[in-house]
Amino acid sequence: MSPRPCSKVACNHTAVATLTYVYADSMAVLGPLSQKAEPHSYDLCTKHAERMSVPQGWQVIRHVVLGS
Repeated sequence: MSPRPCSKVACNHTAVATLTYVYADSMAVLGPLSQKAEPHSYDLCTKHAERMSVPQGWQVIRHVVLGS
């Protein structure tokens, strides 16, 4: 799998996480980088994944890989 860039404008770092929004549930899901790029998700570098924020009242679900 070739490295994918961060989706943030002007960021040239390699993506390590994928962010997906579930608008119907007011939820953002951040997990490990997906196997392939998806049109309705955002690939983020470490810095942008750690600093990610959501609108007030939304939930954030962070999936982490244990034991790696």
